[in-house]
Amino acid sequence: MATVIYRCPVGAPGECPPSATRGYCQVHMFQQLERHDPAEDVPPTDTPADTPTDTPVDAAAAGPRPAIDPEAATRPARPARAAQPQQNQHRQQQQHQRQQPRPARPPVVRLALVVAGVLLPVRAEHRRGGGGLAIGRDEPDCAAIPGLAGLDQLSRHHARLRWTDGALYVEDLGSTNGTFVDGRRIEGPTRIGPGQRLRFALDLDVQVVEIDEFGAPR
Repeated sequence: MATVIYRCPVGAPGECPPSATRGYCQVHMFQQLERHDPAEDVPPTDTPADTPTDTPVDAAAAGPRPAIDPEAATRPARPARAAQPQQNQHRQQQQHQRQQPRPARPPVVRLALVVAGVLLPVRAEHRRGGGGLAIGRDEPDCAAIPGLAGLDQLSRHHARLRWTDGALYVEDLGSTNGTFVDGRRIEGPTRIGPGQRLRFALDLDVQVVEIDEFGAPR
């Protein structure tokens, strides 16, 4: 006759100790032991020929397999963050440029001609036509000069004052009696500045003066 034992119906093999008498499990305190025949634990002796005899690998012992993302092969790779040092270098260059002192702008020179007691401001270089001033009996720039029409030695279009790169030049326009700078007759464009004296023909003396932003002589 086979020996009858009692064991826990919920415990894993080897987890709960068996007992020869009916009672409760020592591990699961409220679980009543059930009758068990040890003959049921004997494995069958006949093994089919096509049944593998190798011990299967325990999947739990091998550890969890990594999850495979099916979209990983088609997803574009993220660009490497190699531009960060370049951005920092660009910011440093901008800060260095801001710290460098900017060259001071040259002062704006405003000039005028004193003709027969009348102040004729020379138009600035940025004005229409390049600024400057036209001298002659028929020039609108000289319309405010009293008695200009009676100066027959002055040509109708005698001379022209022009700005070039911030400097003022006077040029004779092929007049009959010529244009003079500080007593010398000029042959081509001649640079002039404050304090110099001009003479157009033989009867029109002009002084070059500097004026402020309000048009008054300095």
